[in-house]
Amino acid sequence: MSQQPIERVGVAAHVHSLGAARELGALLYYPHQLTMLAAPRSGPDFTFTAHAAMLGPVTAGLLSYSTGIRIDTAPYETAFQCNVPLRGSLRTSIGDRRIQATRSRAAIYTPDVDTAISGWEQPCVMLAVKLDRRLVERRLAQELGTEEAAAFAPVLDVTAGAARSWIAFTRDLIARAHRMPDMDAGLAAFLAERCVDGFVAGVLGDADSGTPGAVRGSGTGAGTEGTTAANSLIVERALEAITYSSGPPLALGAIAEYAGVSGRSVQAAFRDVRGETPMRAQRTERLHRVRRELRDSGADERVSAVARRHGFAHLGRFSALYQREFGELPSETRAK
Repeated sequence: MSQQPIERVGVAAHVHSLGAARELGALLYYPHQLTMLAAPRSGPDFTFTAHAAMLGPVTAGLLSYSTGIRIDTAPYETAFQCNVPLRGSLRTSIGDRRIQATRSRAAIYTPDVDTAISGWEQPCVMLAVKLDRRLVERRLAQELGTEEAAAFAPVLDVTAGAARSWIAFTRDLIARAHRMPDMDAGLAAFLAERCVDGFVAGVLGDADSGTPGAVRGSGTGAGTEGTTAANSLIVERALEAITYSSGPPLALGAIAEYAGVSGRSVQAAFRDVRGETPMRAQRTERLHRVRRELRDSGADERVSAVARRHGFAHLGRFSALYQREFGELPSETRAK
């Protein structure tokens, strides 16, 4: 593979040499040394598979190695790292600490020490999450009320509380990135911030991080109460897409992909929970964006330009919708 930067949010790659695996790992995470510990008994000499979400300050990936390997890196100067072996266990060193990580016990790597992942003697699958150092330290300072560097254990119990919720959220985040590999930049930034928040809540031992796992569909639960709860979660996810997207308006299919259900399920959930369609909810959100911009920009920009930027191509229809929503014309808002 080439040394071109990865531009898509959702990345899936499958390589068959140590050199290609090192290159891919460096593009996704950091430069590192990769050593194969034992030759496979059958099949290709080596296979490395990565399914990752690249969200700017956060990279989260499911990494699979076909044989035992060792990974050595210099200090992660610009990031924190969390590794959770989803199959088997992981012998690793963090500075002078020796850690045995398992599915229930994650390894946490801080930015100031050398690291080595020294053990799988068999094929493995690992959840690997890289988080921007500045964002993590800023959120830690906000939570702790101090600017001093926070110290926490190099291991994290991910079987309960906020840490468990964060792991579920992160795995769902990867799946969402692969449903929407060209995800809107605003949505990617929103998800990265939530991932950092969940990590901080986890290492601080909060009971609940507020980062729920995957939407399972409108049939989750028993009876009317279960359906209503599932629909509420679908609407919550869809509204995230609508609210935090920063590009052109999203099609119903894109909203559904983000929520992890079908377009019909999104429509049914909005009808059940809000009594409106998702596209009407998006139109209302876009009208409010136009209103905020008109208030901020004053007379510096034409109303038509602001409206088109937020997806309103027909100015006359836009003006009527705007007046119905706010009780005044766009030009009157700008004149205030």
